Amino acid sequence: MRTSTIRRLALAGLLTIGFTTQAQAQGGFWGGDEHIPSLVIAPSQIQIDVPMPVSSGNLQLMLAQAGDGGGLAGLKQQAVRNYTQHLHSELARELYEYLEDEDVPLVKEDGVLNLQNSLDLKVIKHLAGMKAKGDYDLEQGNVALSGEFRYTLTNRGGVALREQRIKIDDLKITRKYLTRIYMDGRESEDNTEEAIKKALSELVEKLVESMEDNLEADQLREMAAL
Repeated sequence: MRTSTIRRLALAGLLTIGFTTQAQAQGGFWGGDEHIPSLVIAPSQIQIDVPMPVSSGNLQLMLAQAGDGGGLAGLKQQAVRNYTQHLHSELARELYEYLEDEDVPLVKEDGVLNLQNSLDLKVIKHLAGMKAKGDYDLEQGNVALSGEFRYTLTNRGGVALREQRIKIDDLKITRKYLTRIYMDGRESEDNTEEAIKKALSELVEKLVESMEDNLEADQLREMAAL
């Protein structure tokens, strides 16, 4: 992991604006090889469906957490926002690091090439079992990811030069979760959110790996020449 101040500041700037960069087309931090075509990365289009962010055995706490009339729908919307932001941040970080290694100059607009991507994702919670354990009820299972990722590289005229679709089910990404619900009223222990975020981070890593062949400097030069 890169730890220099310049890299951290550059990454922070990238995350602030999603998938567009504050860099200039020529010179500055992104100077790079003038023969590598500049690239605009459009904000990722993310649609995500997630399970309720609390355990199925803890309905009373779930309703209390909703509060202010928000209900279960409000809790779910909050979870969707949370995971969507996590995906944006992870995608920005992974793409930034790879493209920096390739010396690809990123620009806000009017790039030689444009990268667009979309993610339609569903997080599925599989219950493996529930049982009483001393002074608490134990729920355990796993979360799995399903859906589709698509990306397209186009030129200034909007002509698609490379595109790919990936079935997320084929990646077989799963993470175990565990919840303890105490009978004496103590706060429950639930690592479901952590499990989902780890699964999403693994997904992003694999998706960027699948894009790398088309994001290499040599490949971008060939596309720019078409």
